[in-house]
Amino acid sequence: MARSFQHESSNTRKRNRACEECHRLKIKCDVSTSLGVACERCSRNNVECVPAAPRLQRDRINELEAQVQELRKAMQDQSSSTTPSRSPCRLLENHNHAVLSFLDARIPSSQQQDLLRIFAHHAGAAWPVVRLPVELERIRAKSPVLLLSVLVHSVTQDTQRTELAVHDELVRETMHILGDEVIGRGQRSIELVQALLVAAYWTKPLRGGPQGSCYQIVQLAADMAIDIGIAGSSLQPSPVAYFSRHEDPTALDARRTWLACFVALSTSSMDMRRPHPFPWNAHHEECLLHLESRGEPSDILLCQIVRITQLNQEISNHLCLCQLAAFVDGNDYSTHATIETLKNKVDAWAAQIPPSLASSQTLKVWWHVAMIHIYEIVLHTPTNKATFAAPFIPGRIAVKDFPKPAKIIPPLKTALEAIVQNCHAVIDTAAEMDPALVLSLPTFCFAPSVLYSLYVLVNVLVAATDPANTYGQCLTKGAFHIEQCGLKLRSLTAYTRSLDPTLSCFTTRMFDATGWLEEWYNNYNAILQRYETNLAFS
Repeated sequence: MARSFQHESSNTRKRNRACEECHRLKIKCDVSTSLGVACERCSRNNVECVPAAPRLQRDRINELEAQVQELRKAMQDQSSSTTPSRSPCRLLENHNHAVLSFLDARIPSSQQQDLLRIFAHHAGAAWPVVRLPVELERIRAKSPVLLLSVLVHSVTQDTQRTELAVHDELVRETMHILGDEVIGRGQRSIELVQALLVAAYWTKPLRGGPQGSCYQIVQLAADMAIDIGIAGSSLQPSPVAYFSRHEDPTALDARRTWLACFVALSTSSMDMRRPHPFPWNAHHEECLLHLESRGEPSDILLCQIVRITQLNQEISNHLCLCQLAAFVDGNDYSTHATIETLKNKVDAWAAQIPPSLASSQTLKVWWHVAMIHIYEIVLHTPTNKATFAAPFIPGRIAVKDFPKPAKIIPPLKTALEAIVQNCHAVIDTAAEMDPALVLSLPTFCFAPSVLYSLYVLVNVLVAATDPANTYGQCLTKGAFHIEQCGLKLRSLTAYTRSLDPTLSCFTTRMFDATGWLEEWYNNYNAILQRYETNLAFS
């Protein structure tokens, strides 16, 4: 009886698993107690009802993974039949092709070769921070964005032989492409650092709309140089860039590019009077010595530019030029002891310039600008240091905030005479330059240095012509020759405008803007004359 009860129980209870047929159709399997072990559907269709075989969980997982793989393969096959391959190399090729297509549609390839030669013989020779291969196809294949930056920024619109609207489009879109490369696509390479440097050094104006900042571009270039590992071991890359290191950080091109970043950063620091973000260190010195001993002929000039730039940084550090809260008294003997030491260093640099560069007007300008930086301290008060930052425009002249010592020490008198002489030397040298050289030198460095010299000269004039100030005992109004300076700058502007009639280069625009000097000086003279007249009648 017990055996009969057990058999009946097994026939009447539901199975734990569906039958094979219901499992295949993925429908509910209902076992009827009246039909024995067969489910209702199998009984209705007169099909043998066989319980489905058990499947282990790992078998089911394997089955699902196989299905996923089949779906992926099907999707890839479908994608490859309608669109190009999406591999990283293919994406890079497509992007480079788009950049070159944009360039070719506006500057024919035959003209690109001519502009590349012009860069090599003019901007690239005057300021050798980037060396490019002479073969156009080589740079097109390797560095299309660098090629675009060079052809757009390093020549005037007249030399580029494009319509003005096309020229402006090239400037605008080049900046967009650089932004997309750095921010949008997260690209990092030595060629991209160089492209950013070219766009900053030879920055160009846009007609209408907001203007990008060349100072920000310089910072982007320096940060990328650190990320790709060419800035030395003391400056570590950001975590996201750990695997983007340059294949040979000790190569000449890598060392040259990092020194070019240093010069740009130092210029930015002095222009804006902000502390240098990456001061001179052992790696800079190593790069410089390597370039001097193993570099190419054009590196001789670059090394001299780097050396005087490093001296300018040293001048800034010792005299706190970029520390606006620190005041260094220009009427103090200890200050002039520091000034004398710095002056001797600059003179020593000038004495060691190689004979091949002895007549370089570019280095002559930088020599006198360094001297002006040394002597600028005699114009400082605890509150006016910020006015010596760019822009160098008449509205920033501190017409009342200047030193007024009760008694002038002898070294201060010498310093006042020296600063006027060096300001004149910068303006005279620039005025004597070939206008083609003036336009080849970087707008970021050269034109602001000339304007700085003029600006300092005017500040000395204001301090010395105040009837109540003791500076007038050291310098008379006739020592400044402001009218002659204005005439020389107007003549230089006329020459540069003949080569750049549309003012597509910022250098032309900046020199053209010095027309303010004549009007400002005439107005200032009128004020002085009225004051002297009133004083005579009182």
